Amino acid sequence: MTRRLAAILDADVVGFSRLMGMDEAGTFATLKAHNSEIIVPAITRQHGRVVKFVGDGLLAEFASVVDALACAMETQIALRERNESIASERQMLWRIGIHVDDVLVEDDDIFGEGVNVAACLQGLAPPGGICVSQQVRDQVGSRLAFPATDFGNRRLQHIDHPVRVWRWSPYQNGHVWPEPVASSPPPVQKRPSIAVLPFANMSSIEGQEHFSDGFTDELIATLARCRWMLVASRNSSFSFKGQAVDARKAAQDLGVKYVLEGSIRRSGAKIRVTAQLLHGSDGTLLWAERYDRMLADIFEVQDEIASEITGTIEPELGVIEFAALRERPPVDMTAWEIYLKGLWHLYRFTLDDLNMAKDLFEQAIRVDPSFAQAQARLAYVHIQLGWYGSVEERGGRICEAIDLAEHAILLDQKEPAAHMALGRALALDGATQAGIAHLRNAIALDSSFAQAHFALGQALCYAQRPEEGMPEIREAFRLSPRDPHLWTFYNMLAIAHYQMGNMNEAAEAARASLRSPNVTFWPALILVAILGRQGKADEAGEAIGILHRFRPGMNLAAARREFYFGDNATMTEAFVDQFAADLASAGLPQ
Repeated sequence: MTRRLAAILDADVVGFSRLMGMDEAGTFATLKAHNSEIIVPAITRQHGRVVKFVGDGLLAEFASVVDALACAMETQIALRERNESIASERQMLWRIGIHVDDVLVEDDDIFGEGVNVAACLQGLAPPGGICVSQQVRDQVGSRLAFPATDFGNRRLQHIDHPVRVWRWSPYQNGHVWPEPVASSPPPVQKRPSIAVLPFANMSSIEGQEHFSDGFTDELIATLARCRWMLVASRNSSFSFKGQAVDARKAAQDLGVKYVLEGSIRRSGAKIRVTAQLLHGSDGTLLWAERYDRMLADIFEVQDEIASEITGTIEPELGVIEFAALRERPPVDMTAWEIYLKGLWHLYRFTLDDLNMAKDLFEQAIRVDPSFAQAQARLAYVHIQLGWYGSVEERGGRICEAIDLAEHAILLDQKEPAAHMALGRALALDGATQAGIAHLRNAIALDSSFAQAHFALGQALCYAQRPEEGMPEIREAFRLSPRDPHLWTFYNMLAIAHYQMGNMNEAAEAARASLRSPNVTFWPALILVAILGRQGKADEAGEAIGILHRFRPGMNLAAARREFYFGDNATMTEAFVDQFAADLASAGLPQ
């Protein structure tokens, strides 16, 4: 065998078996036409050669990386144009992966790790798109317009080192093109069910009845976006309109576990909404709140209060549901119940609890492999283990989180927690654009998802855009004022103020974070830097004492490492340098 450097192109049809099942003869004819009329001519024009055809795919090599990538883009654009007149379910889409490496050559065939990497990249490519390795991206440089999206480090099968992946699609101008798979609903068993009874109109103002009914409609629709809850339909709930109904009877008639009811009262331009959550079995009051607003835009007020109620009820119900399971061993639980137990451990933010959460989510997935939320939260656990576990493990953790979150999205494209986990993982891995896009997807899927708003605010601050991140962080507070992530909300608020030079506000937020029950070392570290910047030596000394209670012996070098996730800095070098200088001014040891 001989060796040579080559750009390797691997191409394959998406869902070929499904297409053959629909129309065997037509699919085979389309495959031949794509190869003979589009793909092979493009390879020839760009000075490449077809190494071999393998089933519905092919392998090609090029002497030039630029030629290989130009061929791939030309091919995908031509295939997109050919597919425009074909029904979406019958379109033949291809994936293409490109890598550059030494290859072993025997006769006309090529072998080696580089060929394996190209095949793995092809499997990661969006349908109709291209995935390339970092080596390809670097060599192409500015010699070819290639608006790809950084998609982070990935662990590839049979490859002993992570490979950084870039994705491109002619369909979305560089954004990730979703997999064409059916969206599966979350597991039905044991999910909490809730009915929203029509909110009572307690005002005599004309037209107020319409506001009450409209608000109830909005609240039902907003709650229904929470994928883990079963929400009774509007028609079912409104069958109780105008009746003085006992919550227990309503729950029994509608077959739900919880009942949400309330009233609306208006006085001039002021409006008051009261809401209370009741247990359907015995009518026990579980939660109640009052919302006072000035009625300027009726729809804006409806949306705002409905989202706030939903954002508060989600974590409240999680705590309530878990309380009944606290002493039960996982062996006696359903996938949903194991998942809830995992959430409880996840939110304690200690290394032991995170490892327990990891084990529980893995058990839930073994019980129900289609459980997208458990997959998403398992990805989230790996992100947290990256923060609180060994620094040396961070690179592997982030790769694992990206893989798990992508799998969760394949199981259920509409699961906000999956997009949130993938967005956080990508942003921490340096793929900021793709990470922020997925975090925005999570919010679009569930605008009341406080943790997604926080994660987006965090990603924007890490990208040195605190002015954009601050409103997202404040929205997280508004939506979920008792969220288990509350300490992180305050901590990120402190960082945003610190970035913007608002040191008094930053210190106030850091101290609020430290008062939270499940807080970690981060706000103490932030507070030390803030006080160092302000020159408050005595207070800084006290803050260092608090920091060392969380992390004994933490010094400047260790603090710097905390801003690196794998090989990538979560903040710019300029920020880390300034932060370290402020820590030194506060008196943190070298």
